[in-house]
Amino acid sequence: MKRASSESASSATAAKKLSTFNNTGGFTADSIPHHHYHLSENNYAVVSDYGNVLNVHIRKFKTNENGRIFPTKNGVSFSPYVWESLVTEMDNSSLPSETGKVLIVRDTLFLTSAWIENVPCVSLQRYVTKQDFSRQFLPSVCLLTETEWNQLQCIRKKISESCKSLMFNNFLKKKILLEVSSRSPRTNLPMELSDVEMVLSMSLTDFLADNIKSRIEKVMVCNGCIENQANQLGHECVTMKLNPDIVFTET
Repeated sequence: MKRASSESASSATAAKKLSTFNNTGGFTADSIPHHHYHLSENNYAVVSDYGNVLNVHIRKFKTNENGRIFPTKNGVSFSPYVWESLVTEMDNSSLPSETGKVLIVRDTLFLTSAWIENVPCVSLQRYVTKQDFSRQFLPSVCLLTETEWNQLQCIRKKISESCKSLMFNNFLKKKILLEVSSRSPRTNLPMELSDVEMVLSMSLTDFLADNIKSRIEKVMVCNGCIENQANQLGHECVTMKLNPDIVFTET
């Protein structure tokens, strides 16, 4: 079996986690979770970090008999890198007004415009590039009406902010805690805030001490000192400049 690109691997991981998310209690129209954005009708834009993989989803949701809303498999997902590229293309795109217009983003996201039942729509579909450079479309397709496409453009900054928020607040926090855990003396106990503060304070102190020491060494010892320059003018260090005992001689 041929291996697909890394982008497709990320989407596959997200898809697996999405099926797990389907088994949760969902949400209601008046309690939409963070990083979920209602486009219109049944389509939502969602930024997720399922399985420690950050993805942007544009997906159809369904409402059950109890009024709770759940994601379906009808949609596309891609990395924040692809999303930012799509945002850039939005300004120059004539979708969906121009029939048959095709837009390809980062050689992985395929967008095209079409009229369905006299309504202009934008179709989004992912494809992957295999090792033999052949391309294969993924079966799931997301169809947005012109209203939903316009709404997606209106909230693009919010989606980008969600990407940044999850990336720095969650990923960076996990990296810091991982680093702290590796340095903490309490390796067999759960990490507490005091441990984090202690390790970060020590790390910051060590960093500042090394930096100050390096700066002092540069100020106190210059190339003139290393080369044993007898003339004070050949020195840039504080030691020689502030030494009143140095006598200048004319040659």
